[in-house]
Amino acid sequence: MAIILDGKETSETMMAELQVRVEELKAKEVTPTLALILTGGDKYSRRYVKMKVKRAERIGIETHLYNLKETTTKETVELVERLCGDPKIHGVMIQLPVAKGLNEGTIVKAINPEKDVDGISPLTLGKILLGEASFLPAGVDAIFELFRRYGLDPEGKHWVVAGSTNWLGKPLIAHLSNMGVQATFFDKDDPMMSELVMKADVLCTELYRKHAITAGMVKPGVIILDNGNNYEGKKVFGDVDMDAVVEVAEAITPVPGGLGPLLITMLLANTLKAAGKSIA
Repeated sequence: MAIILDGKETSETMMAELQVRVEELKAKEVTPTLALILTGGDKYSRRYVKMKVKRAERIGIETHLYNLKETTTKETVELVERLCGDPKIHGVMIQLPVAKGLNEGTIVKAINPEKDVDGISPLTLGKILLGEASFLPAGVDAIFELFRRYGLDPEGKHWVVAGSTNWLGKPLIAHLSNMGVQATFFDKDDPMMSELVMKADVLCTELYRKHAITAGMVKPGVIILDNGNNYEGKKVFGDVDMDAVVEVAEAITPVPGGLGPLLITMLLANTLKAAGKSIA
């Protein structure tokens, strides 16, 4: 029976630890501050940003929310640049996707890597590719946090990454390469999917297909990181048929409750790292 990698429990443990770190920073007259930019009126983006603000303020991080219901790419870039230039702002994040009509690439590119606590700008991704110090995207950070907390060794294993988004698959592959870890990735429509999945010691999925991975497709002892979110009404399912795969895997993240709960927490952890650098 697989170990369940409980992201919700891990997140709550981390939140308590981060609150202590906030208090330490404030004792040194540094108030960790996160600026959040929301464009347009998408209700799901608005709800998610409110969750980020609530969790940040819960542990004492100061937040500045910029709700730009009507804006242009130029105006948004100018705001990003102004916030990145403010020494009292330690982290700047833009809720994606941006509003229709805005140039997402241009806006995201304006984030200074030193304040890109979400790890999404092209400059940050370039640093990851080159093996330079940078913030990792929250999803990548969450994976290695779970490995650390559960005593799993990421090295000496063949990683297979199913999916290649800019916020998980691509930076994860680059980071693994920098670690000297063997890694393979494929897109969701790859006809070799079954063969590649069977080779995985660690399988990370972002296929967005309900139960695309079954027990017969993985080898015994595999570690599975399921990043799929597949909705049927109000229910959400992962890419992996967990009820079946749990019998053969060494460890697995559930959906919901696996990587998802850690995403905001890792964003906050990066904000505190950025704030800590301001002391030096």
